[in-house]
Amino acid sequence: MRRLFRASLPILALTLFACAAASADDAGTPAPEHLTLLNLVGKAGIVEFLLIGLSVLSYSLALQYVFTIKRDTLIPDGLADELHNILAEGPTDEAVENARNAVAGDNSMLGNIMAAAFDKRDLGYDVMRETAEHVGVAEHNKYMSKVSWLSMFASSATLMGLLGTVCGIIGSFLKMASAPGGVDPSMLAGNIGEALVCTATGLIIAIGGLYFFFWLRNRVNSAALDAAVITNEILDYFRTK
Repeated sequence: MRRLFRASLPILALTLFACAAASADDAGTPAPEHLTLLNLVGKAGIVEFLLIGLSVLSYSLALQYVFTIKRDTLIPDGLADELHNILAEGPTDEAVENARNAVAGDNSMLGNIMAAAFDKRDLGYDVMRETAEHVGVAEHNKYMSKVSWLSMFASSATLMGLLGTVCGIIGSFLKMASAPGGVDPSMLAGNIGEALVCTATGLIIAIGGLYFFFWLRNRVNSAALDAAVITNEILDYFRTK
């Protein structure tokens, strides 16, 4: 939570800066006060404030994953070379113990896969390879479950923006129904503009969230493939001639 809060601070700062800049731009125009961006956001209702909170959460997680879910983290540099050097003379008991120590406490994708495989060394190559495959799938799913939150937030933002727009349009029709003699078009335009703010906010969240999701998903898939190749190369030392 502390890391998430730190990641949220830049997003909050950018949001406040953008709102202040938009307010300054609108202040220099002759547009009516109730049509400025800040007023539209304020009058858009609770859905708009939920969307703002969702945007902070979504982009904070995205930035956090950009710096934590990367190849250097999932497949540490030098770990594969170290294991190759240890097992180069054959999988002796001493070499296997040294390899276990090399991956002990390493919570990376490759480290967890190799640690599980080495634990099955006494059961033979086939069991080691099967264990590595199962743990590899579990590691892939673990990171994908994190990245998938961005896709869920993007979809939710789109639907919440649509909900805010529908609520605003319903409010416009209710105003028309309550004034049979006619309604000032500027009043309806204001309500519809306030409603469309929700749609715009939802789309901004969804577009950015989807870009981050597909980018990070490709990172995880690429790292999982590389980990599988490295694992098979290391397990070849245990293959019986």
